[in-house]
Amino acid sequence: MLYRPLFLTATIVLVGAISGCASEPKGGSLSDYVAVPSVNVTTACGGGFQVYRQPVNGRLLVAAYAASEMRQTFCQSWRGEPSVSPTTGVRHEDAALEYIATTPAMKGCTLVSGIEITPLHSEFVVSCPAQPVPAVTAKG
Repeated sequence: MLYRPLFLTATIVLVGAISGCASEPKGGSLSDYVAVPSVNVTTACGGGFQVYRQPVNGRLLVAAYAASEMRQTFCQSWRGEPSVSPTTGVRHEDAALEYIATTPAMKGCTLVSGIEITPLHSEFVVSCPAQPVPAVTAKG
């Protein structure tokens, strides 16, 4: 008799967990970027990165190649630069800034904050200026 209520409870918990996965991306998860196309970005130190822009919330995921990460770290230490950006305090910010600088649709955008998801993946919140609303005129 205990089997049926336990099975029913487990089913309800599973359905609730699955429905939570179908919600709008909130950030901090690599799964938010599964179907998002990427753009290759090269930074001043020659590090290669892939940048993904989430169309729903505009966040950026920066994915570093392992070899590029080693090269970037070596280059920054050689130049005496910190490996973590002073703006957001998150690794790979330079790749996100390079993406913003080379993407015309992101003109005027700035990084607000970021989070390091893994040693090779960082996500950034972007703030962009409001687009002017075209005036509607009626001829009468």
